[in-house]
Amino acid sequence: MMPNVVKGSDMGGLLRYLAGPGRANEHTNPTVVAGDIVTMAVYGGRIDVSRATELAKLLDSPRQTVLRGEPVLVTNYREARAKIAEGVPRKEAFEAATRDQNVWHCSLALDPKEGQLDTAKWGEIARRFMEEMDFVDRTDGAPDVRWTAIHHGLTKNKGDHIHIAMAVVRPDGSLADVRRDHPRSQAATATIEREFGLKVLASREDRATEQATRPDERGRAERVGAPETDREALHRRVRAVATATESEAEFVRELREVGMVLRPRFAKGGTDEVVGYAIRMPAQKNQKTGSWEKAIWYGGGQLAKDLTLNSLRGWTGWDASDDARTAAVAEWSRPPTTRGGRAIGPNVMSEQDAIRQLGRWSQYMSTIPASDRDAWAKAASQTAGLFAAASVRTETKPGPLDSVSRQLARAGQLPAHRRRPQQVHGQGMRAVARMLWSMQSDAASKVALAVALTECLLAIMDMLAERDRAQAAKMLASHAHRSLTQVHMRAAGIDPTRQIVPVTEVGSPPWAAARRSLAVINREDYQAVEDEVSTSTQGWQAKRISFQGRPGTLQVDEFGHVVGENKPWSANKTARAAGPLTPPSGAGKSGPTLPKPGSAPYPGYDPYGHGRGRGRDQGPGR
Repeated sequence: MMPNVVKGSDMGGLLRYLAGPGRANEHTNPTVVAGDIVTMAVYGGRIDVSRATELAKLLDSPRQTVLRGEPVLVTNYREARAKIAEGVPRKEAFEAATRDQNVWHCSLALDPKEGQLDTAKWGEIARRFMEEMDFVDRTDGAPDVRWTAIHHGLTKNKGDHIHIAMAVVRPDGSLADVRRDHPRSQAATATIEREFGLKVLASREDRATEQATRPDERGRAERVGAPETDREALHRRVRAVATATESEAEFVRELREVGMVLRPRFAKGGTDEVVGYAIRMPAQKNQKTGSWEKAIWYGGGQLAKDLTLNSLRGWTGWDASDDARTAAVAEWSRPPTTRGGRAIGPNVMSEQDAIRQLGRWSQYMSTIPASDRDAWAKAASQTAGLFAAASVRTETKPGPLDSVSRQLARAGQLPAHRRRPQQVHGQGMRAVARMLWSMQSDAASKVALAVALTECLLAIMDMLAERDRAQAAKMLASHAHRSLTQVHMRAAGIDPTRQIVPVTEVGSPPWAAARRSLAVINREDYQAVEDEVSTSTQGWQAKRISFQGRPGTLQVDEFGHVVGENKPWSANKTARAAGPLTPPSGAGKSGPTLPKPGSAPYPGYDPYGHGRGRGRDQGPGR
């Protein structure tokens, strides 16, 4: 179950939206399934827009009566500091970063694979969630907040969910404590998942999380025609460059060289020590209006927990000498819009050299004790950087390689204060990352190199399984299988973007690609798998050829691409193919007339004279 917390100031607008048709008419049968005692007594059950407006007034009544309608002002200090750094006067910066937040809204959504829950069960879940958040049934005597939970329809990805709307002002005029509500909601959801037998997320199993994509981020990507959000693009590039560079100064130069805009955060009292950074994509134009879209700034920790500056210094193996630190401060101090310095040049490392280095890295990781979390976190972060570099150069948008990189990054998450100052880094890995980052071809899609990368991933998967993080290991194996399957497909001439026969169709080229990748994940005997694939493929190709042109079957090429469908014969064509219903003249005396030697057999018979069945043909893809 995934919680998503949002704060606002318009209770009426929120409830009218929840009780209305939704943006795409996806809201069906809106129902109040839980709430405070007054809400359930008056508004429990079906609700429409009119009743939702009345309910909003009830929830907001403590603020209107006790506080006389005063707003609940909250200042975002991070936003204020960012505006001050951009040159905005201090007073104006704080005014712009202060907003009314008297409404607290959280959605709880199930994975689509978990199906749907009835309204009674959702009501129980909503009440337990509010208890775990300490909004109701408090031990200090504070009154319960005014709140409601509304269930309606499915999300766009077919997941069942509810929305909880809460007034921040309690009936006695005090304010509900919503500090650290995001981590608190995750903890509350984890408790509910176990109590109600719901699927436990792997990210909660090992406490490795990343921020979800916000609607405004997705909307901006759509407006500028980008295949990914700014957060996704920055995550891939920052991780890849961090793994490929030798020093912090080179890291800053390379990101600026590829168009990123960076802003340092200096330690208080001076500009001689950088303790953090913010980064954004270059400006982009709205495709419809032609106006420039405002770019979104992200701190390193907003991209991933191990991409903060302190964490990067811990696992990248950057040069930590006094000269290197001085050069880094000088590079950070350059104007944010400046591009300069040399880019990472093409690496002369060959594919065979890269495979050998990856093999040594896998062997090294196998020697790390499972109990050494710091060493494993650094190794996982570096391996994630390799996949990120390959993703940037071979995927126009986040794909299987990026997915593997993110899973590895979660395995590498460890609080900065728990990381040792000693470096755990293979110099060969930096060379491989530089090769992947600087290449201009699809070298990362080559099977041998992809298998070597996967072997590194398997070492980390073994560590996760040994540390009783079974769900995380399972997820990593699933992402690795999907990624390697696509590599095998492309190497075999299969285009995964086209319609292909299911990978479950034994003997088909997509099946062969999935079978070979599974053999790598499960460490099966290579020759035995190849013999199995060869035998099955020959049978499938023979079957495909025999069914070409058969009515009611799919047309499939030798790569498994679906190229069309053979239409059923019309009634007239079927009658002509069946031949006359009565024997030819003279047949009663001498029997059926046989075809002359060398001529075609009767329609309805095969070349050997055997009668063809009238059952429905089944061919490849059926």
